Amino acid sequence: MDKKILWLGFYLKEKNVLKTVKFFEENIPLEEILAYKKYKVKEIEILGLKEFEKAEKLGIKILFREDKEFPEKIKLIPYAPIFLYVKGNLEKISPSVGVIGSRRPTNYGKEVAYKFSKRLAEAGVVVVSGLARGIDTIAHKVCLEVEGKTIAILGSGLDVVYPPENKPLFDKISDGYGAVVSEFPFGTSPRKENFPTRNRLISGFSEAILVVEAGKKSGTLITAKWALNQGKEVFAVPGSIFSPQSEGTHFLIKSGAQPVFSPEELLEFLGVQEKDKIPNLFDFGQAEATQEKLTKEEKEVLSFLSSYPIHLEDLLLQTDLPASEVLSAITELEFKGIVQVLPGNFIKLKG
Repeated sequence: MDKKILWLGFYLKEKNVLKTVKFFEENIPLEEILAYKKYKVKEIEILGLKEFEKAEKLGIKILFREDKEFPEKIKLIPYAPIFLYVKGNLEKISPSVGVIGSRRPTNYGKEVAYKFSKRLAEAGVVVVSGLARGIDTIAHKVCLEVEGKTIAILGSGLDVVYPPENKPLFDKISDGYGAVVSEFPFGTSPRKENFPTRNRLISGFSEAILVVEAGKKSGTLITAKWALNQGKEVFAVPGSIFSPQSEGTHFLIKSGAQPVFSPEELLEFLGVQEKDKIPNLFDFGQAEATQEKLTKEEKEVLSFLSSYPIHLEDLLLQTDLPASEVLSAITELEFKGIVQVLPGNFIKLKG
């Protein structure tokens, strides 16, 4: 009788990830557990076989903790999963940084997530995140833009993509740009209680955690706590003292997390040597091509732009200029090669 199939069947029958992990780590023969639970061996075997058959049809691997392919770094974390469902490639998973944060980031948070993730991916660092809305989505997307590698950890089964609008992102990550991973069986919906469990894998796959923005009661703080329990370094980006979205990051810094001001600090921590340096956070949002003489209006518009696209309506709300002057300034800045106007009335710094 195949041990892997039986444990998978038991895993499905119990419907409790961490509880099943405890059974596994007690090293009690599975046959004894099944007898104690009064589960029929044949029923458990059929459950396991059906799950493997579904995985094969979906092009998904189910890795057992005792398999050679199972990532060694994950075996070492507390409550290491018994199974990992994987779509994509887990061959190269180091060096790695978990980039996490608010599902409703500010423009500042979006810019930070974009700049840090881009720099890390370009330097060959694997960016790990949770495929959630907000910071997670930005982190994954910029890795794909620069053809870097990223790992997305889900709080649902791999056949239940959440949020649904990230299905194209899910597909592209698993098709040559990294891997999408879950420890939850097929059909598992993204229930609230799944995400704290999922978060230990985000930190488990990462050598360090970068918290971009987090509110006071953000689930991001749970990931940071898991990271500390796993002996991982936690870095937090300082934000405005007036922003609720930075309350969590400032709490982490007061609690001992390392404040970080540039991706170079993370690369140095990881031992990744790169020649090309980029400015720290206080230089972000400055266009490189501003040697040309700009009008007052152009400088005003430029101060609200970054490499992360902003919608024209949001830009008009943020400036004190009349709409006609904003549109004129954008046209001039585009002509000078400083900004780029994207489909859908989005504007960003060029390059």
